[in-house]
Amino acid sequence: MSKFRELNIRDLGGIPLPDGRGTIPSGLFLRSGKLGILTKEECLRLCQRYGIRSVIDLRTPVESAEFPDILPDGVEYLQIPLLKDSAVGITHETGSDPMTIIRNLRKHPEKLMEMIPDFKALYTEVVTGEYSRNQLDKVVSTLKQNAEKGICTLFHCTAGKDRTGIVSMALLKSYGISDDEIIKDYMRTNRNAFWPTIKKCIAVWFLTRNWLFVKTAYKSLMAKRELIEIAIKNYEQ
Repeated sequence: MSKFRELNIRDLGGIPLPDGRGTIPSGLFLRSGKLGILTKEECLRLCQRYGIRSVIDLRTPVESAEFPDILPDGVEYLQIPLLKDSAVGITHETGSDPMTIIRNLRKHPEKLMEMIPDFKALYTEVVTGEYSRNQLDKVVSTLKQNAEKGICTLFHCTAGKDRTGIVSMALLKSYGISDDEIIKDYMRTNRNAFWPTIKKCIAVWFLTRNWLFVKTAYKSLMAKRELIEIAIKNYEQ
C-alpha cells in the first residue's frame, strides 16, 4: 500500500457543489501520479480497490513510453497529452524521469538548471494554448461523459500535481465549484507528497552534493498556490 500513497491519489468526491446542491459524487473522478511505478499485480489491486474502469494519461508519448501504465484487462486506456514533448523539453535522449536527468547531468549544472520548466508559463500554456486547451477540454468532456455512465475514471500525469491539477481545476469549474475549494484540493498535494519529496531531495543531495539543486528540486516538486491561481485566472470556459 505504500506505493499507493506515493501515487498522490485522491478522489474528488465530497467537494461541495454551489448553492447547497450536495457534493461531487465519490467514486467517479480519481486524480493521481503515474501508474508506471506499479507492477501489473499492484495496478490490478488499485483498479479493484477503487473500481477504476477507465484511465486518462495526460503525459506526452515519451513520458508514457518510459513508464507505461500496465493496466488490467477491461480497463480502458486513453492518452490525451496536455503538452507536446517539445513544449517541456523532453526527448528520447534526455528522457523524462527527473532523478535520471539529475544523475546524468550532475556534472553539468548549467544544463541541469536549463531543464527546469518555467511553471508559470506552463500553467498559462495549458489553459490558453490552442493545442493544450483543446486537449484539456477533451479530457474534461470525457470525464463527464464517463461519469454520466457511472464509470470511475482515473486521470494522471507524472507527479499528479501540475497537469493533473489543471484538469481537476477545469473539471471542478465545469460543476461551478468555487475557486477556494479548487485551490484547497490543489494544495492537498503537499500533504500527500511531502515525505516522498523529502526522500527525493535526499537522493538529489547524494547525487549532486549541491544545495541549490536540492532547494530547486523541492520547489519544483511541491504545489504552489500562485500556479493554480494563474491557471484559474487565465481559464475561460
